[in-house]
Amino acid sequence: MRVAAELIRKARREAGITMAELAERAGSSKPTVSRYENGIVDPGVDTLERLLAACGQELRAVRTGLPTTLTELGERFEGQKGPTGDDVTRTRDGRELRTADDLREFAAELRGDGLLAP
Repeated sequence: MRVAAELIRKARREAGITMAELAERAGSSKPTVSRYENGIVDPGVDTLERLLAACGQELRAVRTGLPTTLTELGERFEGQKGPTGDDVTRTRDGRELRTADDLREFAAELRGDGLLAP
């Protein structure tokens, strides 16, 4: 949810409008916009697109080349005896993801937060 909250807040600020103005433009209410911006409520893709459009921006998917499924994520490490220096990923909170199981666990967390598609 934090990603959507950050996108909405940044778009609104860049547009130079208040939460009340965004709410009016997007057909919502100021308290609802506040809940979205503070990550209390997940707006969902359709609402996120509407809020961003009200700020003059659009939501676009960009292909990153990163694995998009849990299977693809785990395949990178399957069959390896141990990780190499290139195979260690650190999360923002400092955890090291070294094995397929580490990646699967992290992916499950992201999925639970709505940040990774099932």
